[in-house]
Amino acid sequence: MTRILTCGYETGDVAEAGATTTGGASPGTISVVSTVPTPRAGAYCLKAAYNGTTGSAGAQAYKGYNFGAAKTDVWARFAFLIHGYQSTTETMIGQVLDSAAGVQTTLTYLGSDGLLRIRLGPNITGTVLGTATTALSADTWHVIEWRTQILTTTTGTTEVWLDGNRVINFSGDNSNTSNVNTQSLLLGQVNSLGSNATINGQYIGIDDIAINDTNGTVNNGRPGDGRVILLIPNGAGSSTQWTRGGTDTGANYSQVNELPPSLLQYNASSTVGNRDLYALSDIPVVVQSINVAEVILLAQNSDAGGGSIGPTLKSGAITNEATAVSLTATPVYVTARYETDPNTSAAWTAAAVNALEVGATVR
Repeated sequence: MTRILTCGYETGDVAEAGATTTGGASPGTISVVSTVPTPRAGAYCLKAAYNGTTGSAGAQAYKGYNFGAAKTDVWARFAFLIHGYQSTTETMIGQVLDSAAGVQTTLTYLGSDGLLRIRLGPNITGTVLGTATTALSADTWHVIEWRTQILTTTTGTTEVWLDGNRVINFSGDNSNTSNVNTQSLLLGQVNSLGSNATINGQYIGIDDIAINDTNGTVNNGRPGDGRVILLIPNGAGSSTQWTRGGTDTGANYSQVNELPPSLLQYNASSTVGNRDLYALSDIPVVVQSINVAEVILLAQNSDAGGGSIGPTLKSGAITNEATAVSLTATPVYVTARYETDPNTSAAWTAAAVNALEVGATVR
């Protein structure tokens, strides 16, 4: 498995990709929206906004994404839209951090020329490692792919691709710390606006995030363009063993298909081995390929005893239960990732995804 993270914020919840650091220093805000901007794909996208007056300092609005472990070579793809940044000062829109949260490199955007830049370290005063050869137009969705390979304190590679074309290609020292690794990514307005705050209502949109490392045989390099689509439960699956709680909608599957998710209605069980599975809506568009399918659950432990949940997927005759995750009284998103179809051990087809059942097993 080499896909580290996939997120399109299609749950409508800013916590979908985990509770990793979220910055929202006033007058900056971080939220999930369905309009302004219009999402690139699906119903929602992340919005990092500036809502203050001209020249307000201290505004930050960003989301962090943790790789789960230190990496030496990572590719991140995200759809990006920027509105209202007209300053002659660079705006920091992304940072790659090491395992101790030290900033290795920073991705910036300059409104006066529309160019992306990679700088060493956490500031716009850091050494420029590369400047894009093509401008990025405002108020339009673009696809950015950003590779960070750090092999030693003097040897590495940084690439930036814009809409399928490589616009920055740096080889050399791209490490700003003594840690020869990367472990997280920040996206949005990652620095204080200061003089960048030329108009009220500036914002950055982020959508369709995919992060790969370079291990394994699939999803082990540049992600390429892609969309994140959420398929919601629309019918009973082959196992209905949990009990409805909260507001009773009349069926187990309809307890878990609201967006954004809510624990005002839910399914629950305290019996180890009990399983609930749900049929899903079909893929709403024609797709060329499917590089990963994920089961995503919002779950919590509702009593004083310990409890775990196993995300579960049924494809054809094969039921696959992922590694169980321990739960606490705090609701969290739990994800299981399938880069190939467990029924065939081959790449996913649209027909196989449309026939899936997904759910959870008590452990």
